[in-house]
Amino acid sequence: MNELTKPKLDNIDLIVKSTWLAVSKMYSDMASEYDSTAVQALTLLKIDPKDGTRSTNLGPKMAIEPTSLTRIIKLLEDNGYIYKEKTTLDKREVIIKLTDKGHQHRDISKDVVVNFNKIIAQEIDPQKLEIFKEVMSAILKTANKLNTKKK
Repeated sequence: MNELTKPKLDNIDLIVKSTWLAVSKMYSDMASEYDSTAVQALTLLKIDPKDGTRSTNLGPKMAIEPTSLTRIIKLLEDNGYIYKEKTTLDKREVIIKLTDKGHQHRDISKDVVVNFNKIIAQEIDPQKLEIFKEVMSAILKTANKLNTKKK
């Protein structure tokens, strides 16, 4: 097979990035209907609705940098979605808890995510979804392995 007859191979990273950008835009557009952002909605989803979540555990759950998380937490607190509570054992440690408004918006965010996943499950054959999950896990594993080699 020569260069002219070779099938074109799409860049995997471009497919992943384009897909994520489309999903992210969809979530952002939906969040804007509630005067919020997709990142704020994701943060609310990562906070335990009953017991709250330690602030130090939020960053790893969301895969974002501490400085970005600090800004998001401040914005959520300023907008009345969350409040901070010091732990009884270590006064330096803070638990992020949802306000009533935070619970309401968390429920809305959860419904949006659940509905999107239901639609995807209806549109795509279950076997193909399992293969997709395996492939995405392999891509993540490879990217992480390549990333740790550089450090």
